[in-house]
Amino acid sequence: MKVKYKDGSIYGPGLTDFPYQEGDYVTIVVKYWTIKEEAEEDIYYHGHITKLEDERVGFWAVLDDDPDTEEFFHFGDIEAVFDGDKIPFLGGWTKRKNF
Repeated sequence: MKVKYKDGSIYGPGLTDFPYQEGDYVTIVVKYWTIKEEAEEDIYYHGHITKLEDERVGFWAVLDDDPDTEEFFHFGDIEAVFDGDKIPFLGGWTKRKNF
């Protein structure tokens, strides 16, 4: 599946491959590379994808922070999705410590 992330993402203005499917453990980056001021907070989550939605152009996930609730993420509102053993770092990502 090809997706378009939020403007300002490291994945650029075009379409990017989305290799994940239901059940995959991922890191979902909502705000990291598009932060404009130092006072803004990084926002990223870790969780399992529960359902992909082509019509709504996004996916549902159960997050580690709240395993009893599913949350919807629209690709145009997030900066990236990558393997759950990683976190955003500078212009890319790095491995999570103690994972």
